[in-house]
Amino acid sequence: MSESLHVIQPKRVTKAPTPPAKAIERVCPVDLRSLPPVTSATPAEVVQAVQQARTAQESWRQRPFAERVAVMKRAAKSLLARRAEAIALVRDEMGKTEIEGLFNESLGPIDFLNSWIGVLRAHGQRQHVTLNPLAFPGKSAHIDLVPRGVIGVIAPWNFPVAGLYRSLFPALLTGNSVVLKPSEFTPLSSQWLADVLASELPDGVIQVVQGDGVVGRALIGAGIDACVFTGSPHTGHLVGVRCAELGIPSSLEMGGKDAAIVLADCDLERTVAGVTHWALSNVGQSCGAIEIAYVEAHIADDFVARLRRAWAQLRTGPAEFADIAPIANRRQFDLIHAHVQDALHKGATLVCGGAPSGQGLFYPPTLLDHCTDTMDVVRNETFGPVLAVVRVDGAADAIRRVNQSRYGLGASIWTRDIARAERLAERLEVGVVDVNNHSFTGAIAPLAWSGTRQSGFGVANSQHALATFVRPKTVLNDRSAGPEMFWMPFDRTLWQLGQALSEVQLFDVGNAWKLPFLMRKRVQTVKDFFSK
Repeated sequence: MSESLHVIQPKRVTKAPTPPAKAIERVCPVDLRSLPPVTSATPAEVVQAVQQARTAQESWRQRPFAERVAVMKRAAKSLLARRAEAIALVRDEMGKTEIEGLFNESLGPIDFLNSWIGVLRAHGQRQHVTLNPLAFPGKSAHIDLVPRGVIGVIAPWNFPVAGLYRSLFPALLTGNSVVLKPSEFTPLSSQWLADVLASELPDGVIQVVQGDGVVGRALIGAGIDACVFTGSPHTGHLVGVRCAELGIPSSLEMGGKDAAIVLADCDLERTVAGVTHWALSNVGQSCGAIEIAYVEAHIADDFVARLRRAWAQLRTGPAEFADIAPIANRRQFDLIHAHVQDALHKGATLVCGGAPSGQGLFYPPTLLDHCTDTMDVVRNETFGPVLAVVRVDGAADAIRRVNQSRYGLGASIWTRDIARAERLAERLEVGVVDVNNHSFTGAIAPLAWSGTRQSGFGVANSQHALATFVRPKTVLNDRSAGPEMFWMPFDRTLWQLGQALSEVQLFDVGNAWKLPFLMRKRVQTVKDFFSK
């Protein structure tokens, strides 16, 4: 009687279900109407985007620099020609007025690109290195800057189009491909920029992955070769740590708390106009906005009075040519108001503003006088249309306060004495100092834009930013015949040669006559050894 055969059925392996794509809900800050949701990328889609960018980069990097320049010039012209599209998108997504959409987001791609081309022609070409012919006979060397590969760009929401020129233009010009993660608050504005560039670039050279911080973290871990991040110190620190763990070079711009140092001898009319513009441009939503004015005490009353008169005439609201646009999102709106309330609770004087309009996310220009170091509007980044006035005893007091800040992005000095301003600038521990102006240096490609302390260690613009996008590659050519005199075998002839070379470098000319003899002797020794 045969035993029945017992068949063991293999266990069915159930694949974990793919999580549904997350929808990014959006609201227009002008009137709080809902905007169409945007679908967030899945982890698999992030990996795929990096892989496609890597494949495309292989051929893009091999194109001559002149060809890449021609492609990017066509793209820059398209960006400018289609500027109305960008203006409409940034109006919907972050509430920018049409004038700021034009001047802050749309006007500069051609000039900025041409400036970067000039930087690269001056600093990005092959560098020939002169070698000591005595120590290195028959040798020549050069250093090339080669693209890193795939650059991951984690973008901010405050300048979702023009703010990306500083990373995308040099990355692409130097032969990299890019995977861009726009801010979840301005996904379509940055997507538009990438789409216009992609229309001129080879397929796959620029990719976009939408989403929040989860997608940003997935991008860092998906195999990129370098990362550019612009955002808050908290998130920037997380990005920096993760990049360091993976051995990925990173450039981190993490906010600012820029101050204007207003000295008694300033041109007060220009100073009031300049501080007004750079405190309120883009509704103060700029890393380089003036958030504090350190004003010499005996002109402070006049300075504040002039600001009050000017700010009272500025128009806040949805009008076509309003001066003050809405805050870009509810989270930032609430933080701004909390900072203002904290200052008032701690004794600041409310000169104007301070009360939301109740229409959309509009917040009026807010001027606070008699502020102190204990207040959030002095200690922390506010990122809104708020200026804290701190009265100081003089320039030294102002400089001390700037240098004690958690941040160190920029500062400005307002004075008629340019020579004195330059001496004071040397004492400011920040990345950018403007005299009688502020912040616009970030839009000039040949000028480095960087900070210290919690403003991060990233560099945008200038040749100093190139380390993010390229790495040095040294090539040495040797035209010598036969073996080197310094090569094995090691014996007394090599010891004697080394001693003679040391004495010559110490200018012991009395023994210099030995050197040719010892060199010939040593060469012959090595030849004899290898001819056996």
